[in-house]
Amino acid sequence: MNGNTLTAAQVQEAIYGYQGRHRPFSCSGESVIVIDIKEVVMEPQELLRQGQLLFVEGKDRESIEAYTDAIEAGADPYIAHLSRGVAYVKIKEADKALNDFTRALSINGESARAYFYRGLVHMMKEEFENAAGDFTKALEFKTDYAMAKFARAVSYARLEKLDEASKDMMAVIPQMEANLQTFSDTHGIVRTQMWKVMAQLSGDAEIPTLNLSEQAMNILKEWLSQG
Repeated sequence: MNGNTLTAAQVQEAIYGYQGRHRPFSCSGESVIVIDIKEVVMEPQELLRQGQLLFVEGKDRESIEAYTDAIEAGADPYIAHLSRGVAYVKIKEADKALNDFTRALSINGESARAYFYRGLVHMMKEEFENAAGDFTKALEFKTDYAMAKFARAVSYARLEKLDEASKDMMAVIPQMEANLQTFSDTHGIVRTQMWKVMAQLSGDAEIPTLNLSEQAMNILKEWLSQG
């Protein structure tokens, strides 16, 4: 092999090891080639996949960079904005996440997942009316979305709409009792607000409370303890 040739394996390694800088490759005992990795063109779908892998590895900011590159390269804008929004939620950049989920919904207005995540962002910002509205939309497009119904219940409770909150909670309690993992709260947003609900209800006995059985309250406390 001469000094001006890269093998397919070296090009692949350059792509998957992308760091946005020059890297050396020894191609023979006589010469070294330097390639600018920025000039290696990655397919939009590959950039999207790279972002997903980085996110799974816990490299949140790097994943955001990859998703941004994917968007600029022409990747599926719904998936790219939705994915980048989730990464922004994880690092608690609420406004950027909100923009991404809104953009995703402008492309796919029937995405239960995008409505759910946008609702979570509104919960982060303590905009509970907006949160409840988005969870309602999520349920419109995915009627069995139990976590969306529970998150809406918590939003209603924070708004002191306790009848609505009780109704939603009683609807999901049997599922929660059967499988707490169904109600996994990866980002801790719903759990944080539920703790505030419990504190809100533990004060003056004359304050209206959730219309839940003792068993239901115990299940909620068990879910809270999982965090």
